[in-house]
Amino acid sequence: MLSCKHTIDQGTDYLDKELGFWRKVEMKMHLMICVNCRRYMKQLKQTIMMLSKGQFKKPSDQQVERLKKEYQDVSTDK
Repeated sequence: MLSCKHTIDQGTDYLDKELGFWRKVEMKMHLMICVNCRRYMKQLKQTIMMLSKGQFKKPSDQQVERLKKEYQDVSTDK
C-alpha cells in the first residue's frame, strides 16, 4: 500500500492518467482509506482546473511596481 508521501508525490501523474495499472489500484486503495489524501487530491484537481481555465486576475500596475520595489529592496540587502 502506498504511503501518504507517495500518494502526494504521484498526485499529478494519477490525475493525468499516467500511472500503470497496479500503481493506479494502489492509489485508489489509499484514497479510499485516507481522508487527508482525498482532500489533497480534490484540492490539486481544483487548482489544476482553475489554472487551466485562466481564472485569475492580472495584477494591477500598482501591485507590479510594489513587488518590483520589494524585490529590489531584498536583493540590495545581500
